[in-house]
Amino acid sequence: MALRPFRWLPHNGKRHAVPEHVVAHDEATTLCGEELVVPVRRASNLAWCWPTCAECDAAWRQVERIPAFPRQRTAGSRAHGGSRRDHPVR
Repeated sequence: MALRPFRWLPHNGKRHAVPEHVVAHDEATTLCGEELVVPVRRASNLAWCWPTCAECDAAWRQVERIPAFPRQRTAGSRAHGGSRRDHPVR
Protein backbone atom coordinates (compact mmCIF):
# COMPACT_ATOMS: atom_id res chain seq x y z
CA MET A 1 0.00 0.00 0.00
CA ALA A 2 1.26 3.47 -0.91
CA LEU A 3 1.95 6.07 1.74
CA ARG A 4 -0.18 8.55 -0.17
CA PRO A 5 -3.23 7.75 -2.29
CA PHE A 6 -2.45 10.40 -4.93
CA ARG A 7 0.43 11.70 -7.02
CA TRP A 8 0.83 14.80 -9.20
CA LEU A 9 0.79 14.75 -12.98
CA PRO A 10 1.06 17.67 -15.42
CA HIS A 11 -1.99 17.75 -17.67
CA ASN A 12 -3.67 20.42 -19.76
CA GLY A 13 -1.55 23.33 -18.45
CA LYS A 14 -1.73 22.49 -14.73
CA ARG A 15 -0.43 19.91 -12.26
CA HIS A 16 -3.30 17.64 -11.22
CA ALA A 17 -3.62 14.95 -8.55
CA VAL A 18 -4.32 11.43 -9.85
CA PRO A 19 -4.60 8.09 -8.03
CA GLU A 20 -1.14 6.87 -7.03
CA HIS A 21 -1.48 3.47 -8.68
CA VAL A 22 -2.17 4.60 -12.27
CA VAL A 23 0.48 3.83 -14.90
CA ALA A 24 1.08 4.67 -18.57
CA HIS A 25 -1.97 4.10 -20.80
CA ASP A 26 -4.38 3.97 -17.81
CA GLU A 27 -7.49 6.11 -17.93
CA ALA A 28 -7.76 8.19 -14.78
CA THR A 29 -9.83 10.95 -13.26
CA THR A 30 -8.09 13.81 -11.48
CA LEU A 31 -9.33 14.99 -8.09
CA CYS A 32 -10.96 17.94 -9.86
CA GLY A 33 -12.85 15.60 -12.20
CA GLU A 34 -10.82 15.86 -15.42
CA GLU A 35 -10.47 12.63 -17.34
CA LEU A 36 -7.09 11.78 -18.86
CA VAL A 37 -4.94 8.95 -20.14
CA VAL A 38 -1.64 8.66 -18.28
CA PRO A 39 1.13 9.40 -20.79
CA VAL A 40 3.94 6.98 -21.56
CA ARG A 41 6.67 9.62 -21.36
CA ARG A 42 7.52 11.65 -18.30
CA ALA A 43 6.40 15.27 -18.58
CA SER A 44 9.00 17.91 -19.47
CA ASN A 45 10.75 19.87 -16.74
CA LEU A 46 8.75 22.91 -17.84
CA ALA A 47 5.44 21.06 -17.39
CA TRP A 48 6.38 20.30 -13.78
CA CYS A 49 6.53 24.08 -13.26
CA TRP A 50 2.91 24.59 -14.37
CA PRO A 51 0.61 25.93 -11.65
CA THR A 52 -1.11 23.44 -9.37
CA CYS A 53 -4.81 22.92 -10.05
CA ALA A 54 -6.55 24.70 -7.17
CA GLU A 55 -9.41 22.16 -7.08
CA CYS A 56 -7.02 19.18 -6.96
CA ASP A 57 -4.95 20.92 -4.30
CA ALA A 58 -8.00 21.60 -2.11
CA ALA A 59 -9.28 18.02 -2.46
CA TRP A 60 -5.81 16.57 -1.79
CA ARG A 61 -5.38 18.72 1.32
CA GLN A 62 -8.78 17.61 2.61
CA VAL A 63 -7.88 13.91 2.20
CA GLU A 64 -4.45 14.42 3.78
CA ARG A 65 -5.89 16.64 6.54
CA ILE A 66 -3.54 19.47 5.61
CA PRO A 67 -4.71 23.07 6.22
CA ALA A 68 -5.95 25.00 3.20
CA PHE A 69 -3.49 27.20 1.31
CA PRO A 70 -2.99 30.06 1.59
CA ARG A 71 -3.46 29.84 5.31
CA GLN A 72 -5.74 32.38 6.89
CA ARG A 73 -3.92 34.96 8.99
CA THR A 74 -5.16 35.97 12.40
CA ALA A 75 -5.64 39.64 13.21
CA GLY A 76 -2.30 41.41 13.58
CA SER A 77 -0.22 38.41 12.50
CA ARG A 78 2.72 38.77 10.13
CA ALA A 79 5.41 36.43 8.92
CA HIS A 80 7.76 37.71 11.63
CA GLY A 81 5.11 38.42 14.25
CA GLY A 82 3.11 41.54 15.03
CA SER A 83 2.47 44.45 12.74
CA ARG A 84 4.91 47.15 11.72
CA ARG A 85 2.87 49.64 13.72
CA ASP A 86 3.88 47.75 16.89
CA HIS A 87 7.50 48.84 16.45
CA PRO A 88 8.59 52.50 16.74
CA VAL A 89 10.31 54.03 13.71
CA ARG A 90 13.87 55.08 14.52
